[in-house]
Amino acid sequence: MIKLAVISMDEVSEERVLNCLRGEKDLIVKGFVVLRNVAHDVEKGAAFLNKMVGAQPDIVIVDILLLREAAALHLQSILEFKKKCTRMRAIIIGDRFNEQNVVFTMKGGARGFVLRENLDADLVKCINAVVRGEIWLCAKMLSSVCDELIRECDEKNIPTVFTGNQLAQMEKISRREKEVMALISESMTNEEIAEKLFLSAKTVKTHIRNIFEKTGIRNRVEAALLYIRYNHEIENPQ
Repeated sequence: MIKLAVISMDEVSEERVLNCLRGEKDLIVKGFVVLRNVAHDVEKGAAFLNKMVGAQPDIVIVDILLLREAAALHLQSILEFKKKCTRMRAIIIGDRFNEQNVVFTMKGGARGFVLRENLDADLVKCINAVVRGEIWLCAKMLSSVCDELIRECDEKNIPTVFTGNQLAQMEKISRREKEVMALISESMTNEEIAEKLFLSAKTVKTHIRNIFEKTGIRNRVEAALLYIRYNHEIENPQ
């Protein structure tokens, strides 16, 4: 029996995932929870994770946006939870995936990546593949992710907790650059960002290079996490 945990951002997403799992005799959902806002649902999230330590699920299914926010705000807590559930693997659901995001989450234990548009057809297949010890990627992600793995196999690129100085450097980021960071945090490509902001792809690349230089970050994953963390600090001043 494959034990699952499901973490969703809203009831509609939760119900869709649970519907995909109904009728599967080899699957059992040991727990599910809705966390609409990671920053505000800290106690609820912590209680669920503690419960899952006891249940020891084989797989946790989680939305990429929720996972990214949690990594930006509570990376240490996630790492502690991982230590207590060493067998557990993650399946990530998203509207789109950037290859750097995929590589980053794979290093953190994720083994399946399911596009939301293909959820009904692919989720159970993905679960079975991950349980067999395989990695599940849809065909259009496979080539770009392999290229990224070859280019960034050094684990030193995994982001850590941001320093106060890096957060302070965000004050040097222009309004337009913050708009670019916001769209990076949604896993948009340079071309998609250019179309969204009515810019050329070359201009977007320039903005991203400036962001990296001003903040000292090294890749798009760190850009997304820093942007989320910065907004959290602005909205919740101590």
